[in-house]
Amino acid sequence: MLRLAKLAAVLAALWAAWAFVPVHGRTLADRWRAAPTAGAFAGSAWRELSGGGDHPPAPGPRARQGDRRPARDARPAESHSDADRRAVDRILSDHLH
Repeated sequence: MLRLAKLAAVLAALWAAWAFVPVHGRTLADRWRAAPTAGAFAGSAWRELSGGGDHPPAPGPRARQGDRRPARDARPAESHSDADRRAVDRILSDHLH
């Protein structure tokens, strides 16, 4: 029974790495779906692991020019008055005591 639990844990870890861990920007599952054949998948994986060739850029959302955040200035965007701070302090003290 313990062996079965260990095997299940190992298989779950392998599946999680396959599905969720990005390697050079893409998961192995994404690379598998993009490869036309298993041989092409294995060949590109071998080239990548052996350091041969450049890595293609990872597909993803492209930022438009207007999407860039403005430079952060010294002041915070929010402004809180002393009355706001006192109200938060009162609410916290009511719930913590």
